[in-house]
Amino acid sequence: MLLEAWSAGRCVVASDVGGLSENIEHGTDGVKVRPHPDSIAKGLAVVADSPGKSLCMGRKGFEKVKECFQWNRVAERMEKSYRKAANRGTILC
Repeated sequence: MLLEAWSAGRCVVASDVGGLSENIEHGTDGVKVRPHPDSIAKGLAVVADSPGKSLCMGRKGFEKVKECFQWNRVAERMEKSYRKAANRGTILC
């Protein structure tokens, strides 16, 4: 849901657990919260009470999707990793 929200220019509120939150820069392109109801409520309140900041974070997320998560970018990074591993003789599986 993170990339879908950012692709729509929306601000994201996400629990700071797992891989999802690793992509979020708190306060820049989204809001990270602890996985606790009070923390989630506070994160949602930040977004609801600051529509301008929320809009700005959504735009930053949109830019991040364009820069980092388009298929051609992902493919370039994967190809680079495979070439690097092949040059070292690393077994990938």
